[in-house]
Amino acid sequence: MRPVSDNRKFVLIAEDERDVVRLLALHLQLQGYRVGHAPDGLAAVNDTFESKPDLIVLDLMLPKLHGFEVCRMLKASPTARHIPIIMITAMASTESKLKGFGLGADDYVTKPFEIGELLARIKQRLG
Repeated sequence: MRPVSDNRKFVLIAEDERDVVRLLALHLQLQGYRVGHAPDGLAAVNDTFESKPDLIVLDLMLPKLHGFEVCRMLKASPTARHIPIIMITAMASTESKLKGFGLGADDYVTKPFEIGELLARIKQRLG
C-alpha cells in the first residue's frame, strides 16, 4: 500500500534478473520514483491489483506467468488497463514486438538497453 503522504510516482518492476532489478531500482529512485519489485508474472498481477502502480516495467520471460499473459490480463481489467506497461525483453523479433503492442503494451524496449533511454521513456509516460 502507498503511504498517504508519499506523492511520488510508483513504478513496479516485474523482472526475475536481480542485477537488472537493482540497476533499474537504483536509477528510478535517484529520479525520485518509488519502486516495487515482482519476481515473477503471478506476483506482478497480484502486486498490480494490490499496490496500483503508476507504471509497470515488465519483463516477458518471467517464471510462473509469461509477461505477454501478464499484459493481457492487466489490460483486460477495468481497474488496471490504464496503467502504462513498458515491456523490456531480449525477445527482439518484430513478431514479438507486434504481439506486445497487440496485447496493449505502451512501449517495448529490447535488452540490452540503455538506462538513460528507458528512464526517458518512463518519464515521458509519468511526467
